[in-house]
Amino acid sequence: MSWKDIFMMSRQVRAFHEVLAEQSHVAVQMVQLLQSYVGETVGQQREVIAEQASDLEHDGDRLRIMILDQLQQTFVTPFDREDINDLSRALDDIVDYAENTIKEILIYQIAVNETLLSMMETLQQGTVLLDNAMQLLGTSIREANDVAVGVKACENKMEGIYRRAIANLSVEEDVHYLIKIREVYRHLSNAADRMDAAANVLMRIAIKQAH
Repeated sequence: MSWKDIFMMSRQVRAFHEVLAEQSHVAVQMVQLLQSYVGETVGQQREVIAEQASDLEHDGDRLRIMILDQLQQTFVTPFDREDINDLSRALDDIVDYAENTIKEILIYQIAVNETLLSMMETLQQGTVLLDNAMQLLGTSIREANDVAVGVKACENKMEGIYRRAIANLSVEEDVHYLIKIREVYRHLSNAADRMDAAANVLMRIAIKQAH
């Protein structure tokens, strides 16, 4: 194998890490936009944030397509193709669920409550940890695995908040509003589930590379 071949293989491996890292950045940015959206009271500014979220979601789709193209065109990958695809898809799903939450809060005219704020804060903490793990993936898989454990803890916290939120809806008299806010809760819970799925893939990669 020539030095040129080795260089090309190294560049291909690096490209996967770079795009996956970009995807995790986008997930963090989207959750931050979600928090900014619910914290904003001026309608016009909310519209600006919603547009930014829509643009960012398109960026996420572009990165997802890049990963799929790389998987089809590249022979050498840093780890199993299935793991790359699963990780990329989970990151993209986080972005989609967070952006859909913004849309639903707007369409359903959901009043922000402490439960929503708590769920969003937990999601933000988890995505930041996930982003940190993704940055470590190319340099220290063991450290990435350790950070992924923290991501799973955030998902467990989210599950508890979600269950309590659903239980508390039993006292809601407005059935139509109940259905709407339950849908928003569900999307935030789903985003955390996909965050957990990404952490599981990272831990699976760590196990495979330990042997």
